[in-house]
Amino acid sequence: MEFKAHIEKLVGAANWSKWKRQIELLLRHHDVQDVVCGDRKCPRLSADASSEAVAAHVKEQKAFIKDDSLAQLILVGNMDDSDAELTSICDTANCVWKKLLSVYEQSSGQRLDRLMEKFFHNDKELEDDIVSHIAKLQRNFSELNDQL
Repeated sequence: MEFKAHIEKLVGAANWSKWKRQIELLLRHHDVQDVVCGDRKCPRLSADASSEAVAAHVKEQKAFIKDDSLAQLILVGNMDDSDAELTSICDTANCVWKKLLSVYEQSSGQRLDRLMEKFFHNDKELEDDIVSHIAKLQRNFSELNDQL
């Protein structure tokens, strides 16, 4: 079964929350989220490793590099040019992710202020139906609660 996901490209802070959620789900689907968040690191070889351990290490290292490359392709392939340029110095998926988090996730105090302002100034858009508007309010409330 072929899997396709349509994710809008990251366009700065404008769609960061939605983009981040969709990317996290896609990374989890491809079983590479642990590489991106830094829970899985490139395997290291001990100095006194046997030839069997060296062979196993080479295999593990190749698998890690393949997963890291897939994760980077997912991340960078779903960014606009300015965000791709911003992360161009990164050589791992974890580095790309940390760079994006440092830019778009403010300190907790700044984030709390932004979330409160967003929640209390949330007007219904003309193109939104009531269900969409309530869903936005619920998401904003949930993000605000998580921050508190």
